[in-house]
Amino acid sequence: MTDVAIIGAGGFGREVNLILQQLIKKQYHYRFLGYFDDEDKSKELDKLYLGTISHLNSYNENISVVVAIGNGQVRKVIVDQIVNPKVSFLSLVSPYAIFNDLLDVGEGSIICAGANFTTNIKVGKFTVVNLNATIGHDCQLDDYSSVMPGANLSGNVHLKEGAFVGSGANILNGIILEKQSVLGSGAVLTSDLSAGKTAVGVPAKEIDS
Repeated sequence: MTDVAIIGAGGFGREVNLILQQLIKKQYHYRFLGYFDDEDKSKELDKLYLGTISHLNSYNENISVVVAIGNGQVRKVIVDQIVNPKVSFLSLVSPYAIFNDLLDVGEGSIICAGANFTTNIKVGKFTVVNLNATIGHDCQLDDYSSVMPGANLSGNVHLKEGAFVGSGANILNGIILEKQSVLGSGAVLTSDLSAGKTAVGVPAKEIDS
């Protein structure tokens, strides 16, 4: 039996718990312990609130955690703060995601229900692919990248570390999103997006951020 906790007690954390509970029902040997969050959630969660990241770093038993934070940069900050050798990072893949081929998923990543993957796709560490996103052939999603609900990545798209794709956005074939770039919700990206830049609109244009 693997003891599992979720870091992040917000809405996405509760959605990630749904994935965990679905896997438990399918006979995965997980036991959900509760949530860690640097905001005190004890009144809301009672015994399911396990404390802050500092409490996790002093936890005395082996535990697997999932970092349920939508923003990749924040995920990285949290992961870098965890120094307890008893902590391991669990990848969670919804049983209701769609795979048409074997999928290479890195440590600590989260794949939500309805996410649809075709072939020859690589998902890095601590990456999030949210509800009903579609990921085309030969895509590469590097560490800490994020694909929000309903986004569509055509074939051979490359999200570099920390790139963020907003809900309902569309990315055409062969496009590269450089590190820490952001594509706004509903945007259509037709050319590469520079590192640290934000693009919005149809077609997407870079804006000052």
